[in-house]
Amino acid sequence: MAQTATSDARSDAQDARIDAVLATPGETALSSDANLFATAPGLEQQVRAPRFTFNLLTPVFFNSNAQASADGGTRSVEISPLGQLSWAAPAPDLPIRFSANLRVESERLTGVPEADRDFLAGGFRAQYVDANADHSFSPYLAYAPRVDFQPLFSQEIATRHDVNVGFNTRINFGADFQRLSPNGASGDAVWALGLTAFMQRRFREPAPASAAIFLIPSMSYIISEQWSFSFGVQFIGRQFDDINGFTRRDFNVEPIATLGFALPSYLLGDNETARWFGRPRLDFQASLERNASNLSTASFTQVTAGVTLQTGWRF
Repeated sequence: MAQTATSDARSDAQDARIDAVLATPGETALSSDANLFATAPGLEQQVRAPRFTFNLLTPVFFNSNAQASADGGTRSVEISPLGQLSWAAPAPDLPIRFSANLRVESERLTGVPEADRDFLAGGFRAQYVDANADHSFSPYLAYAPRVDFQPLFSQEIATRHDVNVGFNTRINFGADFQRLSPNGASGDAVWALGLTAFMQRRFREPAPASAAIFLIPSMSYIISEQWSFSFGVQFIGRQFDDINGFTRRDFNVEPIATLGFALPSYLLGDNETARWFGRPRLDFQASLERNASNLSTASFTQVTAGVTLQTGWRF
């Protein structure tokens, strides 16, 4: 039970770090069409027509506690390349936006190779959007399955199915930190404050299943044409199903800071060439995860810091 549940805490934190990279705004940022952070660009905007977005990320990080161990664990370099294809479309004649995604990820830990894993994950989300106020209260329902594998997808080791019910909301501000009208365009925002909250039921094999509450405040700031910054904190309270008379309860908190740098187009020749190369960005990120549990061996602290090369295409 301890190993299974701790794996959930690690993967929740990893998902948040990936979404923090994709949520960092910028002139050329192409966020995926579903994100944990309410300040992700365009998250609450209705799309005019169906669209696809493909993101390719290559993170290289230092991890202070690769096994998420209570005694401090092993320091390691973590390399976790991933590709994600997402889709979004409006519901005909309804204020609903549908989105779906498919993600393939590999996690390689140089200091703990026995902990290497591959992941195949997906998701579907139906979200209320107000066409006249694209940064208002936006409730949603989501389903997200995931399968964990041994390296090279050689053997399936775990499956999980998440059902989430929650909302996003955000407030946009101009350069002078004056609040923008809810009827204004999010593209005019320089600062943004957001909040995501949702309840989750997670079914998994091997057991135990669990229920959780997520609370994720966030902010973003477009510094210049090349530079941008985002910060968010993921709070999770999770209770696992009873096993042999014991009910495990975890509280997990993870602040994440991300500084994004969009490579100038002239470095690749011109704007059109940069577009074909996915408008490369470097995202510098640091996080601190703390998991507190009523199972003493499941409490741990993990620090990560590194850089991600991000590219994206929309069609």
